[in-house]
Amino acid sequence: MQRSDQAEKHRVLIDGVEIDGLVNVGEYSLEKGQIEVPEFKKIRIIQNGISKIAPIMLTYKIKKDSETLKFFREWYMNDETKDVTKIRTDATGTEFARTLYQSCECVRYYEPAFDGAAPTYAQVQVTLAPYEVIPLDAV
Repeated sequence: MQRSDQAEKHRVLIDGVEIDGLVNVGEYSLEKGQIEVPEFKKIRIIQNGISKIAPIMLTYKIKKDSETLKFFREWYMNDETKDVTKIRTDATGTEFARTLYQSCECVRYYEPAFDGAAPTYAQVQVTLAPYEVIPLDAV
C-alpha cells in the first residue's frame, strides 16, 4: 500500500450508542434527479432540482447474550425513528469523515436463510430510510 493510501473501517452510532456486532455497511450514494432535454441532434441530461435520499443497509452479527437482535426487531416492529451516525475511520481508528442520517425508520428487517450445508454466523440485516442526510466534519 502506498504511503498516502489508507484502509477504511466504519463505526455506526444509533441515537449515540454503538450497537455490538456491525459487520457490513452497504454502499451509499447521494443522487440528484435528472431529466432529459431534447435539442437538435442531441439529448442532454440536466438536474431537476430534486435530490433522492437513498436507504442505508446494515448487517450485524448476533452474539450470545447481546441485545442486537432484540434492538433491531423492536425498532422495526414499533415503527420507531432514530438518528444514525456513520463514522469512517482509517485502520488505526482515526476518524476522517462522519455522516448523520436523521430520523431513520427501519423499513426492512431481514433474517437470512439457513443452509445446513454451509453454516454461517447468525446475523440480522436491516434497511434504514433516513429523512435527511447531513455530511459532518470529522471530529
